[in-house]
Amino acid sequence: MSPLTEGQETGVREIDAGNEGLQYLLQRLFAPLVECRRVAGPCDFRACTKIQAIIRYTGRNFAGQEAVMTDADYPNGNDHQRHHASLLDGLKQMQAECVCAERDSASVRAFIARWTTDHLQRCDRPFGRWAVTRRVLPPVA
Repeated sequence: MSPLTEGQETGVREIDAGNEGLQYLLQRLFAPLVECRRVAGPCDFRACTKIQAIIRYTGRNFAGQEAVMTDADYPNGNDHQRHHASLLDGLKQMQAECVCAERDSASVRAFIARWTTDHLQRCDRPFGRWAVTRRVLPPVA
């Protein structure tokens, strides 16, 4: 798994691991020669399996992160959760519009990159600072 680059860490083990996992998944999904898993026959662009894989991963990852925030009684947890939902909603919208992550990989990757950068600044780092300074969660070693 590729480590987060300097400056991307939040100090919260669960969030940093989830972000690394997303980076790893995206590197693999968008690697050259990696094709979609098509159900049967030619692709009709109605159910992009690459986008579906991203939705599945982020949904599970976000549920874990949100449980950590709930357990810690994080006061901005609802805003953080809504921001998570915005990524999932955007990906589901792409699916509804028959976007193909293979054919339209640049736009899918750009959407996720914009969201991830914004989310790290707006949500993940503030939670990390809050959790570590209040000693709610141990700092990442």
